[in-house]
Amino acid sequence: MVLAAGYGTRLMPLTGRIPKPLVPVAGKPMIEYALDKLAAYGIEEVIVNVSHHKGQLIEYLRAFKSLSFKISEEAEPLETGGGLKQALPLLGHEPFFTINSDIIWFDEMESALERLARHWDGAKMDFLLLAQSKAKAAGHDKGEDHLFIKRENTIGWNEPDAPYIIAGIGIIHPRVLLDAPGGKFSVKILWHRALVQNRLFCLPHHGQWFQTGTIEDIKKAEKYFKHAPE
Repeated sequence: MVLAAGYGTRLMPLTGRIPKPLVPVAGKPMIEYALDKLAAYGIEEVIVNVSHHKGQLIEYLRAFKSLSFKISEEAEPLETGGGLKQALPLLGHEPFFTINSDIIWFDEMESALERLARHWDGAKMDFLLLAQSKAKAAGHDKGEDHLFIKRENTIGWNEPDAPYIIAGIGIIHPRVLLDAPGGKFSVKILWHRALVQNRLFCLPHHGQWFQTGTIEDIKKAEKYFKHAPE
């Protein structure tokens, strides 16, 4: 599932006329970077939640031929947790990837999706979240991520890279949504519940990572694109 329903207020005035996921970064919509990664990994079906300027986003997805899409419509954005809960009827009963539409990442050797899948253990995990070294997280400025990423729940913790932030990519088991609240809420509520139950795990990312939530963030990503190796 790709989370794509937000207003994108920090990207105004651009998001006054187009949905945030379609704001271009280095010549293509920011959501396309995640979709390309999913297609390359071998994913065939993607659920996308839509709300703000949803008609434009739905038309874009219809024209994207590499993947099949199911749309979860929200009358108003329900935030990360509410969006996942709303899409539960479409998600099925098996673990699924979840990706924020405003992140771009580059892998070193093995892909982040492959590494997450390889380390997933549904017997002991409800969440396996990719983490990024905060010092190397372009576009991330503040937050409470350090409360969820601890040495004891992080696979391959590397002290020089700490503290870490949540990178907006992960695997979730849909059972965590069964008794989740309705309406608008942050997925952090579910993270906290899983953390208390020792069912939230993290995996450090190996590679470059960008959040593209502001115009300044987009400029940082585009600067990297200009100098990135082919």
